[in-house]
Amino acid sequence: MTDDLKYKFEQLLADPPPPTGVPSQAVAARVRTVRRRRTAGVVTLAAAAVVAIAVAAGNLTDIDSAPPVTNTPNAPTTIVTGPPTASPTTTPPAPPVVSHTVGPTGSTKTGGTTGTTTGATTGHTQGTTKTPPARPPLSAHVKLNPVISGRTVTMRVTVSGTVLVPTVEGKDLPADTSFLNLSGGTQYFWGDGEQGGSDGGSMSCDGAKTRKTGQETYTAETHTYAKPGTYTFHYTVRYCSLEDTVKTVKVTVK
Repeated sequence: MTDDLKYKFEQLLADPPPPTGVPSQAVAARVRTVRRRRTAGVVTLAAAAVVAIAVAAGNLTDIDSAPPVTNTPNAPTTIVTGPPTASPTTTPPAPPVVSHTVGPTGSTKTGGTTGTTTGATTGHTQGTTKTPPARPPLSAHVKLNPVISGRTVTMRVTVSGTVLVPTVEGKDLPADTSFLNLSGGTQYFWGDGEQGGSDGGSMSCDGAKTRKTGQETYTAETHTYAKPGTYTFHYTVRYCSLEDTVKTVKVTVK
């Protein structure tokens, strides 16, 4: 050991110097020093807390806001709860209205309320296909009405029905052709040997397809019987695609 180290060792082992002041004052001074340091620490912590509160208050926008959440491990979680917030009232949708109407007079049920509805009828509308009317069947009719004056007879003849329009050179006769002239001719007998009639001329039933329904009354020839008696008048008319139409009537002259 060197002399220098030896001197320092001896100084450490030597008695401490006598106190220069009152021991109680030194202790009090140390206590005050420690208290000042602790007080300063409390002030520092209080100031830090104020700063933290100010920062937290700056981050809050309203009473419903919450402080930022940190992900510091093992750190206590602080939950700030504001006053309860009333949730908006939601009005439930109205139940569907179910209506059932029976016509012409029935009951209507709407939302559980039953009333009476008159004149309203609901139902399914179905489209209908129009069917063209059926064509009338071909037919010809004759009516005889004799007008007698002494022994002279005037025969009134009425022809009617639905017939085919004859053709001339492949074309239908004009639309204004009379119903009698649509025939292929007439023939009649007076019952005393005399006869008369008409001819259809150049008309043809070949290619006749057009139908015409009509009626016509005309006067046949006037005939005078030679002597009194009862005679049978016999009348025949011919139309395309029909058998001869025959009609007879009794005539009595004096």
